[in-house]
Amino acid sequence: MWDKGDYIARCIRKWKAHFIQTGELLIYHQGKHTKLESLLNNEDFKEECLTWLRQQKPESRTPRNLKMYIEGIIFPKLTGHIKKDTISEKTCRNYMHLWGYKYDERRKGVYYDGHKQPDVVLYRKEWLKKMFEYQKFIKEFDGDMMDIVSEFQFKPGEKELVQVTYDECHFYANDGQ
Repeated sequence: MWDKGDYIARCIRKWKAHFIQTGELLIYHQGKHTKLESLLNNEDFKEECLTWLRQQKPESRTPRNLKMYIEGIIFPKLTGHIKKDTISEKTCRNYMHLWGYKYDERRKGVYYDGHKQPDVVLYRKEWLKKMFEYQKFIKEFDGDMMDIVSEFQFKPGEKELVQVTYDECHFYANDGQ
């Protein structure tokens, strides 16, 4: 019935013999007395970990770093002696998941949610009008040697404007790891 070979049959015969002798069913103790208590039940442990996680930058908030922190700082503080390799990264990952953290790749983009919102669209239209006004004060360059295509003749009091542009690699310049 349970596909355990003859194990179940032997258990049933043992239970039958005990019942015939005592008139009571055998009390089953397997799994009743766990030998290890979960660290999740320890409030001090949980609070120490959560405080440390909140202080970390997102790119250094990893299960591996949490494991090193637990083994190097928390275990000596709670137990009084250093325990190495007592907790796995997978356990730390599970703890972080239970505490509300989730794995997410950090991505950046020029636009975020809301770039089509009416106020943002209006701002872009105003910005475009200003850029067309500024364009007459900016030299135009073209070609492989960046030759000047058009140059504005300035009147007294007018100043030349220089347009500074950059590509998307500058958005990611200081992103840590």
